This record gives sequence, C-alpha cells and structure tokens, in this order.
Amino acid sequence: MAVTVVVVSGPIGAGKTTLAQGLARRFGARHLHSEDFLRKHGGEGSRRARQELSLTLDSNTGGRWLAEDVRTALHASRLIIVDAASSEAQLDALRTTPGLRIVHVHLAVPEPEQALRYAEPDPFEAAWAHPAERAVHPLASLANLVVDTARTPPDAVLVRVASRLGLYGRPGERLVDLIIPGPSGDVDLRPLTAQLAPHYAVLLRSAPKPSREELEDAFARGHRVLVEGAGPCASGCLQTAGIAPGRVRRTVMVCRSEGHTFDWVGLREAASLNAPTDLALVLAGDLSATNWNARRFDQLTDAARHHLEELERVAGAPVSFLAPSPQARHLIERRPW
Repeated sequence: MAVTVVVVSGPIGAGKTTLAQGLARRFGARHLHSEDFLRKHGGEGSRRARQELSLTLDSNTGGRWLAEDVRTALHASRLIIVDAASSEAQLDALRTTPGLRIVHVHLAVPEPEQALRYAEPDPFEAAWAHPAERAVHPLASLANLVVDTARTPPDAVLVRVASRLGLYGRPGERLVDLIIPGPSGDVDLRPLTAQLAPHYAVLLRSAPKPSREELEDAFARGHRVLVEGAGPCASGCLQTAGIAPGRVRRTVMVCRSEGHTFDWVGLREAASLNAPTDLALVLAGDLSATNWNARRFDQLTDAARHHLEELERVAGAPVSFLAPSPQARHLIERRPW
C-alpha cells in the first residue's frame, strides 16, 4: 500500500510548520522537516545558507535529494508530511518515487503579511528576494490544494487539508449503535450494554464523554461506536453525544413487560419517536415466573411467544434480545449481533 506523503510548499511565513505540527498532533502524521535534511547535507547557519544549499542540491541531483531523504525516513508511518518543498524539481522527484502517494498543498500569503510574521535574524528583504524563495510562488499552479493563510486561520487550514486527505472518514458511514429505554423508562440498560460492548471500539455513556476529535478519529478509522442513552429520546441522546443521526446503524429500545399490564400506547409512541431497529425485552411478573429458565427463544411458553409477536407488530421492530427475568445478567440473542 502506498504511503501518503503531504508535501507542503509556500513562501516564508505562510504557516507551513504550523500545518505540519497540526497534522502530526491531530492525526499522528510523521513530520519531516526539510531543514533537518539540509542540515544533514551541511546546511547549518542562516536561512540564506540553507537557501543556497537547496539550490545547489537541486542542481546536483535534479531535485532528487529531498525524495531520497524522505524515502529513507519513512519507517512504518502511513501518513507523512514534508515541510517543505521549494522547487518544481523536488516535487517531480517526489511524485515519481515508487510507493508514495503525493498530495501537494501550497500555502499562499501576501508579502506584507509575510513581513509581519517573519521572525528570523536575517533581513526579511534579503530572504524574500533570494532565487530559492522566488521559485516557491509558481508552485501554487502545481498544487492539489491552495490555501490563502492570510484569510484562513490555522484551525481552518488544518480542517481543509485533513478533508482533502480524507482523514475524517466517510460522512455517511453508519458506525453507531444506540441503546435507549422504552416507554416505562425504569429499565436497566447496563446488562445489554455490557454484553454488546466488546463488539465496539468506543463506548459512550453519560460520562466521561469523548471529545469531538476522539469521535472523528474513531469514524475516520471505521471504528464502531456504542451509545448508551440516558433518556427515552434517540435524537436527544445523539445530540448530547455530538453524533449526527446519519451515523446511526441500529437503535435498540429496551422494554420491560409483565404481560397484561404492558403499556401498548407508550410503546407505539416511543416507536414512532425513535424508529427502533431492534427491541430488547426484559420479562417480569408472570411472564418471568414461567420463563425464567429459558436459554433460547424456542424454549419460551406459547404465551410469551405470542406476547413477543404482538410487541413486534406494535413497535415495527423485531425482539432481538431477551432477558427472561429482571435479574438476568445475560440476554438471549435471537440473531448474531
């Protein structure tokens, strides 16, 4: 599989290092700094000395020196950011290196803003007028993405670049399953949550709540998320968790029933509000007394099976999990989850 290499170009003070550090911090990218490579080739000292060395290396190697240094530094990383390329020859050499998927990002900034951001001992005018610096501006026409950092704050630059790289995952990928209480509201969700939790990479309960970045990282990696809702409204639980409804794959509504005293109107209203894909039923009262030792659905009494069938008709969803008594710690699964 090809290694994604984000190659950043841009003039002095454009925010190249800020972007590289953001990708490294937020997404675990490996930050490779061209200044470190230049030092390896003897480029100690001032910016002017590094600019001169960059031109010399480009002339001597046809721009391949940067690609070769990047290739030797890959190791096991899947996302690399190179800060920064300064010539078309360097970009061409990187693009033709086997095993690399190059994404070129150019950061632009007007000269007055450059001067304000400049913080090196060398005079800005001399650094700005150097041929190596002047060669950077035309690279914008070769880039996959160009961002004006004078008009775009650093966090927005990071979002735009990360989106271009697909680091936030597919927006419509349904990776979230939600557990909510049914109409009675006094049912214990914890046994079902404990039973299902090993199938998920992330579990959300009332606290502590993962950060937005942690959730985005989970979605970007295709990890499944289980949410144990604190209330009977699915949309409210998702809003509290900071998850879009389009991320939801399944909604399991947990109900408790003693049989004759079941709240059928409440079930219909809860089903209309939450559109559950599955029901989890906890038997109580007479239904529990006659079915407490059931270990499979086919071991339920006729009365219990008929009750389940009617529940499914009213809710418009199958009973996928069954606790034969309120004390049961393990629910019977009707089908593999």
